[in-house]
Amino acid sequence: MKLPTALINDFFNHISALGSKEITILIPIFFFLINENLLATKIIIGIIIIYVIGIPIRLLYKKERPYKKPRNNVYEIMEANSFPSMHAARSTLLIIILIQYFQYEIKISLFFLVLYVLILIARLYKKRHYVIDIICGIILGIIPFIFL
Repeated sequence: MKLPTALINDFFNHISALGSKEITILIPIFFFLINENLLATKIIIGIIIIYVIGIPIRLLYKKERPYKKPRNNVYEIMEANSFPSMHAARSTLLIIILIQYFQYEIKISLFFLVLYVLILIARLYKKRHYVIDIICGIILGIIPFIFL
């Protein structure tokens, strides 16, 4: 049985959203609410480091996405560039921190790991990035963790 393309596209749209800026903001808020302030702060600082490194790279190294996007202002220029993948960077930072936090909860850690891999696959499937964008995004997501 072959799944309809619309269903697959919809699935990957939802999976890709898990690596979005909005979800990335909600995760530290959740940890603040459950009094895991150090963990929430670590995530926020990590995300700031990712953007401090990633935004200049995107603005200076103008690598087109697999599909063209408008470039009328600085924000659109940054969003139109695909290198490095900020979804991959944010997701990598979060997966490392979440697996460390849930290190004794193997099923939870595996669940997050599967979501992480699906987010990376979704970015390729949706033609938002090339493989090199994802690889460099992963490296960018590891960098803050080294210093935290």
